[in-house]
Amino acid sequence: MTNTKTPIHLEYILGLTAFAAGSVDVISFVKLGGVFASAMTGNLAFLALYLARGSFHAAIGSLIALVGFILGGVLGTLQTRGKSNHDALNTLLETETILLLLIAILWLPSTHTQGSFVTDMLILMLSLAMGLQSIIGKKVNLSNIPTVVFTSTLTNMVIAITDSLASGKFSLPKDTKRQSASFSLYFAGALCAGILATLNWQVIIVLPFAAVTWALMRHLRAKPE
Repeated sequence: MTNTKTPIHLEYILGLTAFAAGSVDVISFVKLGGVFASAMTGNLAFLALYLARGSFHAAIGSLIALVGFILGGVLGTLQTRGKSNHDALNTLLETETILLLLIAILWLPSTHTQGSFVTDMLILMLSLAMGLQSIIGKKVNLSNIPTVVFTSTLTNMVIAITDSLASGKFSLPKDTKRQSASFSLYFAGALCAGILATLNWQVIIVLPFAAVTWALMRHLRAKPE
């Protein structure tokens, strides 16, 4: 019988990148002028709102995030062409780790004034990292879970839980448990970032870097499938 057990390092990548996305969304929203670097649906809504209000300085930040996310997706797609899934994940995680390190280096000594060149660069780089991470989610390919936005994941969880309760089985499929874990880790990342933002600790930027670096280390130790 074929062993279909999911390699544990893929579970780590999924959870850790979900944590990173949650922290990045709070960081970008609280510290960089009310934009989302990961959740493009919310970011697109804010872009429309800012334009409707004539708040063009705020709109520029949302537009930069949208462009950065698209560029990250393009970069991730190009980086993985012709590579095995294992090698593709290596490349993607290495690139995101380096990018998040560069962001931390730029972040720590700077002030984050809305509309400044440094702030716009940070928005661009963070959204680029999240666009790249969206391709990581595609390569991990577990339970239809993206690693950057969780609205569809929540919908799938509600459907599965409702079906389970309605049928009287009271047991959740493995996919739903994995979706719930990823959803919770996104929240945990956002919560940790929120606490550090409230305390005004500059080391907040280390959260996504540490999470993705951990994911990379787990993957580098894994054998190709």
